[in-house]
Amino acid sequence: MENNAWVLDGLKHVTPELAMVGALLGVILVELTRFRRSTAFVAIVGLSVASWLVCKHLKDPVHPIFRGAYSVDSYANYFKLLFLGAGLIVSFFSIPAIKDWPSGKGEFFALLLSCTFGMMLMAGANDLLMMYLSLEFVSITSYILAGFLRKNRKSAEASLKYIIYGAAASGFMIYGMTFLYGLTGTLQIRDIGVQLQQVSPQPTLTLITSVLIMAGFGYKIAAVPFHMWCPDVYEGAPTPVTAFFSVGPKAAGFAMLARFLHEVYRTEPGGSAFEWKLVIALLAVLTMAVGNFGALQQQNLKRLLAYSSIAHAGYLLVALVAFSEGALSALLFYLVVYVIMNLGAFLGVLVLEQKYGIETVDGCRGMGWRSPQLGAVMTIFLFALTGLPPTAGFAGKFLVFSRVIEYGVNPSHGLGIALVVIALLFSVVSLFYYMRIAAAMYLAKPADESAEEVSPGLVYGTLLWLLALGTVFFGVWWGPLQDITARAKF
Repeated sequence: MENNAWVLDGLKHVTPELAMVGALLGVILVELTRFRRSTAFVAIVGLSVASWLVCKHLKDPVHPIFRGAYSVDSYANYFKLLFLGAGLIVSFFSIPAIKDWPSGKGEFFALLLSCTFGMMLMAGANDLLMMYLSLEFVSITSYILAGFLRKNRKSAEASLKYIIYGAAASGFMIYGMTFLYGLTGTLQIRDIGVQLQQVSPQPTLTLITSVLIMAGFGYKIAAVPFHMWCPDVYEGAPTPVTAFFSVGPKAAGFAMLARFLHEVYRTEPGGSAFEWKLVIALLAVLTMAVGNFGALQQQNLKRLLAYSSIAHAGYLLVALVAFSEGALSALLFYLVVYVIMNLGAFLGVLVLEQKYGIETVDGCRGMGWRSPQLGAVMTIFLFALTGLPPTAGFAGKFLVFSRVIEYGVNPSHGLGIALVVIALLFSVVSLFYYMRIAAAMYLAKPADESAEEVSPGLVYGTLLWLLALGTVFFGVWWGPLQDITARAKF
């Protein structure tokens, strides 16, 4: 019994994760009964209970549990709240979105809970094995969600491409991790950081290891050159799934990547940390370039937002170049507002798709006049994604760029300032493709001028306005959220 005491002690600190497992089992069991229409309710209750349990443990001291493989700290808890919040929003707008599906509604919510549970594990993963297993857990559930509409050719194609790219990236990542284990003789990322400082391996070997491991992280956050799956998967997957992919797994990838970098390469520039900074900086520039220039050519709204998502991954990577608590807080702040404004944008696309049958930019012609409510909130989200004031998107970019500039004031850290200048230029480029949608809604004549206005509906309308209000609120008064994210520490 004493040998298993560490397991029982660890279970006391993972009650939110246990609540998610209970909710998952509840959804599966309810689906087998005549109350199968209640699966959405069970999923929402499970996500709410897990959120409440996370809030109870927000101020708890750091607990490395399960022999150091998993960490329960404020950093992981804030990310868990982010994932659970995204899961709740997607669950709410999935209820009307999937009502016409002939089957699979219970399985959909079970997979959504499973993916959210895996993302929570990614936030707390503290050794190489736990990191890899949690990332693969999220990946496998994501493959199934992407191809959930089995009779839809685009959905099946999206799932297949996702699997192929994911398998290749996972292979590179585990190969890089074996190098890292061979260099240090330990799986604990904190111990790996200590060993690397003492051993100081050859820079070339460290750079190769960094690139290989970054393949796995880069695939999860859709960073170039591991982004190829993103536009096709976003277009082919059901729109609620696409909305979830655009924020959940991406944020989980950044949560795990930031912890990995902090623990393994925590030295100042020089040696292994410097190689990592160069890799991250190069990926950030390439990701911003491909995301922004790729979006300029898109007509399909989901593909355009897919490239937009890639570009935002580049902006977030800029924050990782500065190894500071301020930059980490800014990264978490940006991710929170990104979840709000991006889910709002995809919810707008879902309404256009379901209520009007519109999937392209040209199809939005005159929508600002046909549906003033939808046009107004979509414009708010587009301004926020561009980074224009007074929206939360501006606040997020301002905090990230200011923290990186503070880091870059030192002459030896000129890399940070150069990255901020490049990011600002790409933000100007993004204005063109975001405003194409707004211009089509307000400055172009509708394709069918006789078409009647269609209301978004109670659920869609309420969620759209709540997300729009959140986008504006955190753009005008971001101090409270900034204070909260500043307390998220390893």
